[in-house]
Amino acid sequence: MAVETVIIHVLAGVAIGLRFKVLILVPAVTLTMLFAAIVGVTRGDMFSSIAIAMILLLTAIQVGYLAGVLIRAKIERSERGAQCRNTVTM
Repeated sequence: MAVETVIIHVLAGVAIGLRFKVLILVPAVTLTMLFAAIVGVTRGDMFSSIAIAMILLLTAIQVGYLAGVLIRAKIERSERGAQCRNTVTM
């Protein structure tokens, strides 16, 4: 599996984490694993290679989701802090 595919899945996970709650991971992980299996079978890879690719992409999308959730929390915290500062100065 190419490094580009892993990077794309991490970025997709970040986008999902910024927008959705944790339940979106179920269809996202399912589609990711299906994608990895289809690509591996069409390329004629061995089962172990397909399994490694599935695990790698599964981990990539979850790490990306975690990063997106952390970014969203940081943004919300900074917005709340700015709101509090505006109300104090008025």
